Amino acid sequence: MPTQNTLAMLSNCRSCNSDSLTLAAIRKNFPLYIWPLPKSESTKLEDIQLYVCNECGYMQLQNMDKKMISEIYRNEAFNIDNLNQNKSRFKLISNNDLNKFSDKKVLEIGGGRNSFVKVLPKKTEKWVADFSIEKSVKSILNGSYTGDFINLEVKEKEFDFIFMFHVLEHFNNPGKVLNKIKALLKKTGRVIIEVPNFEFESQKRSYYTLFHMHISLFTDLALTSMMTRYGFNCVGYYKKNDVLLSEFRIEDKKKTENHKQHSMDLIDSLQLNLETTYVKLKKLFNNLEDKKVAIFGAGGATTLFLYNFPFLIEKLSCVIDNNESKWGRFCLLY
Repeated sequence: MPTQNTLAMLSNCRSCNSDSLTLAAIRKNFPLYIWPLPKSESTKLEDIQLYVCNECGYMQLQNMDKKMISEIYRNEAFNIDNLNQNKSRFKLISNNDLNKFSDKKVLEIGGGRNSFVKVLPKKTEKWVADFSIEKSVKSILNGSYTGDFINLEVKEKEFDFIFMFHVLEHFNNPGKVLNKIKALLKKTGRVIIEVPNFEFESQKRSYYTLFHMHISLFTDLALTSMMTRYGFNCVGYYKKNDVLLSEFRIEDKKKTENHKQHSMDLIDSLQLNLETTYVKLKKLFNNLEDKKVAIFGAGGATTLFLYNFPFLIEKLSCVIDNNESKWGRFCLLY
């Protein structure tokens, strides 16, 4: 049976470094590792503590030490390669200009698998930095760096573009990452970032908003404000729906807004949506009597769905997935 440890409270904002923080929400006993596990293994349950900075409004989780981060990610991932998703990104970002990245030098942080650089022109000089890099990605690269980006000594400089797709929300120290990126870019360089949109998810996928992997929670206000704080100006947004896909250039504009009230309003709305969904689902499934339920998709979303609505667990017969590597594993570990 998983054990629960006492978590360290957050001492300083990850965006502005203020020590004035509000503990806005606590979610009890959520699994650190949300992917299915063999029956012989388990994962710890830890509370999720959601803080809002009183000085800038940034939303973030509690302190994460190396041991906790190691438990969250382990050595196995079930992320799916999605070539079409990367082709769609390219189309949006290039605005149909197929030469936007030609003869340019680019770095993708976190591109060791499902890499965006795979869809870039042959004339693009391609670099990747990630904890591990697949052979199929390495084969198209001019060079790579393997390890934790924050600790890596990246000798290459003067990048025209640096990409981070669903990476920034995972960093324990995003400010340090942004300072490093700024030093690696040309003065005319751009950084292109995609992160989950907390504002959308809190309304449409409330069960998938809070889990230990996503240390920072972004809205367009939060992302633009943080980037401004670290010397980047927003060129524009390509998407503002379930994700925020945006481009930034180096430009020092230190004035930022405090968006705390907006963050607090969204958290209140999230709590209300979860409570409303809980009541509706419980009423629906109570009417099923002894009938069992099967769920298709043995991923992190299923684990979070069940932990947010635990009364479903006793109704669950099985979880089905077309990924053979997940077969025989378990989403729930009590």
